[in-house]
Amino acid sequence: MQLCAAALIFQKFIMKKGIIVNQESEGLQHPIGLNPTWTVDDIRAVPHEFEGTHITDYFLCVNNTCSSYPSKTRTSYLDKYHQTVENGKPVDHKGLPRVVGAHYIYEVLGVDEFTIQIEEYKKIGINPWITFRMNDFHDHGMETSPNLTDFYHEHPEVRRVKFHPEFIHTAADFARDWGHEIVREDMKAFINETLERYDPYGIELDFQRELDLFAIGREYEGIEILNGFIREIDALVHKYEEKYGHEIKIGVRVAPDIQTNLDFGLDVMQWVQEGIVDLVTIAARFESNDTDMPVKLWSTLLKPYGTMLAVCIEPGFAPYKGHDHILPSIDTFAACAANAYSQGADRVYFFNMFHTNIKDPFDKSAPFITDGNVWHEAGPALYWTLINKLGDYDEVLKMNRRHVITYKDRSQLWRRNTCKPTENRGLWQLPLTFDRDGCFKMHVGDIPEGAKVTVRFAVSEPEKAMANPPRVFVNSEKCEYLGCEDDKRWYEKPLFAYSVPKEAFGPTLCPYLIVNEDTTVEYMEAYIKVTK
Repeated sequence: MQLCAAALIFQKFIMKKGIIVNQESEGLQHPIGLNPTWTVDDIRAVPHEFEGTHITDYFLCVNNTCSSYPSKTRTSYLDKYHQTVENGKPVDHKGLPRVVGAHYIYEVLGVDEFTIQIEEYKKIGINPWITFRMNDFHDHGMETSPNLTDFYHEHPEVRRVKFHPEFIHTAADFARDWGHEIVREDMKAFINETLERYDPYGIELDFQRELDLFAIGREYEGIEILNGFIREIDALVHKYEEKYGHEIKIGVRVAPDIQTNLDFGLDVMQWVQEGIVDLVTIAARFESNDTDMPVKLWSTLLKPYGTMLAVCIEPGFAPYKGHDHILPSIDTFAACAANAYSQGADRVYFFNMFHTNIKDPFDKSAPFITDGNVWHEAGPALYWTLINKLGDYDEVLKMNRRHVITYKDRSQLWRRNTCKPTENRGLWQLPLTFDRDGCFKMHVGDIPEGAKVTVRFAVSEPEKAMANPPRVFVNSEKCEYLGCEDDKRWYEKPLFAYSVPKEAFGPTLCPYLIVNEDTTVEYMEAYIKVTK
């Protein structure tokens, strides 16, 4: 009976919805560097801003390429504060706020920001994790930078691409090649030092910063190399579980598609099957939220192993490669959460979305935001709404949702070679040019009783289309044409709007367009209006 009770408790923990927040490595250092008047009590107060919210787990990032804390195993941002010569050239990195912040925290105040935050998160019942960027390449290719370590300058032989006459292609060319043992040992030493220094609830290996781990063509050879590394980290973690007297979970943040991960050398399901990984977070890289991640597939594969699934949300999206970022709003965030939960995710995960500046506090007495205020305009008020609403699917279903088709912003080189990027249907749905008909797909989750659903889309030549608007069917049901709307908040061209009948409502909406001549669709959304 005791064993069954324990199993039930574990299952309840696994199924509980909530929010994970990833705090960038400069999370406190940047605001403190801009305003070096903070006290130790100010640092201690930051975690308490989130007490009682839907945040269940808070991930503290301790590195880009450099370490955020004063490290013995790699160059830190505090080292960068004192650095006067880098790569044989005179430098002064004190103009970067995070460098100033590192100096202020560790040398003026004389405290450790991560020790304090871990202690305070434990007090308020939020699980503190440490997350590592496994192959970050900020500023790689530059001769000097506050983001470059001594290791980077001293070991050009481990750079991922060396066959160019010069390293002139992309920052990914300069990333570290994990086929070299010295690279793996360097990362392992940093993880070991971090666990010796801090007592977290878990650690995350963030492979989405960056996926470029192996030399081109060596990725499949890298699978077993990386499997071996993961096993070494698992053994390392067990050592510190004995030291601290509690379990330390292991999470990974990876690409949305299983094949994409394998293409880069990451055999994620092998790690799950060996019982090493407790949490898998699927995420787009950076340029856009991916609203078509195979969440249900991951949920089905992970469930037998009791492995948690988180789905990443980022503050920006674009309908296709090359289009400018569209700033998100409360309804696009709600749409991402509904998509994730309805397909079996255990958590939504905020990346590049954190609030650490207590000099710009939450107004906890203010009403939650319910309109379309965008991220950077609404600031703390919108963030306060998100962390009190998006961790509960029932709450999300009460919110208006704007489901926007976006694209997958990361794949291996050979999967981008088939045709022009904007024509590659394997990577994104838009733009789509067709001479008669075309279909799109959006996973929207549950649609509450009484909700109104509208699909809107933009075409490349709106004047031509206005003369004879496309016929639209959603889930094989005919939609009523409502007219053309000028809504530059969402797209620079007019949007053709259609009312979706309730007979078409379902967890997936598939708009099917019939046109009379060549038409290119550039933007597509479904708006689910619940509140008046």
